[in-house]
Amino acid sequence: MEIEPDCIISSESFDKYALDERRRTSNERVQDFLDRGLMSQVVVYQRFTEELSERLTSFKRSDQPAVIEDIRHLFRRLCDPKNGYLSEAAFKRLVAERLSEFGVNKSSNAPALLFKVCSSHAFYPFPASNSGSEQAEIDEDSFVRAVCLLTLSPAQRHGNQVPGTVHRCSSGIWGPHDGWYIAIRGKDASDFRRRLFRSIALPASSGTSTSYDTKITVPRFIWFKSENEETDFGPEPDQQVVVTEDESELLIDIIDVLSECPPEADRLTANPFRESYCIVLPSLPKRIGDLSMLFIPRMELVALLELVHQVQGENLVDLAAAIRGLGNEEKISWKRFDSAMSEQSVS
Repeated sequence: MEIEPDCIISSESFDKYALDERRRTSNERVQDFLDRGLMSQVVVYQRFTEELSERLTSFKRSDQPAVIEDIRHLFRRLCDPKNGYLSEAAFKRLVAERLSEFGVNKSSNAPALLFKVCSSHAFYPFPASNSGSEQAEIDEDSFVRAVCLLTLSPAQRHGNQVPGTVHRCSSGIWGPHDGWYIAIRGKDASDFRRRLFRSIALPASSGTSTSYDTKITVPRFIWFKSENEETDFGPEPDQQVVVTEDESELLIDIIDVLSECPPEADRLTANPFRESYCIVLPSLPKRIGDLSMLFIPRMELVALLELVHQVQGENLVDLAAAIRGLGNEEKISWKRFDSAMSEQSVS
């Protein structure tokens, strides 16, 4: 279900009404998953790898039906035989070779930037695991996830709202209202921008902490209010009302993945509502570093955008020039980055 541009955002708290039978059942199912050991980071990654592999296979079915096997074969070429993890040096050499084949005027740090992007996506939606080593330990499944996420995201790069963004819903009752609970949150362009920003961002300063927690408003329940009014063109259409809650940016992606990849898909009854997976969060690792405490070095961002423009022919030259023109601002904050990318999308 799409959220209509002229919808009413309800001022009522989502917790205003007691749980109905559907919400209780939803919560009980997720608690059962948790009790049976089906919600650990390891098994969540396994399901997410399978889900992304199926999506990319479907996307590439016509021209590259064995795309996942191709990705796995590439990883085996690039992995370090001593530890089985992706070799940063081999990755950078391959990137440099491919850029040369494309005739790209690559910057000296382009391969390093792309390795950072790949590493971040490999561990999404959890923090990177390196077991104390300096380099992220990217195994074969992690590499598959990174390539799938980056390949499946092109439509989400620009704009405030991707046309046709759809939330998957299940019918239910919220207080006196019949409507639909959100089972899976639809993604928009801001989700890609956050992921890209985090993949190359650095902490503003070491040892600096903050209690600030960036919030993102997400829909919980949708219902329609009858206007009971007549116009010259007939009855006034019902008004869509959306009940929302604010979620921590550090957790929103984890909840998304949990809801997208349930341990047991139920075709007879609806899968658990997205909100129910919040009870799993205390048992899972989460990222650290609020968006407000991260930045991207200006020239790194310019280099990456120019690289994307040269390889994919995207209209990002003006954006790179705009970032260069930020005066003495060497560190690009999330707000500045998000604003610049949004403005570029509508220019």
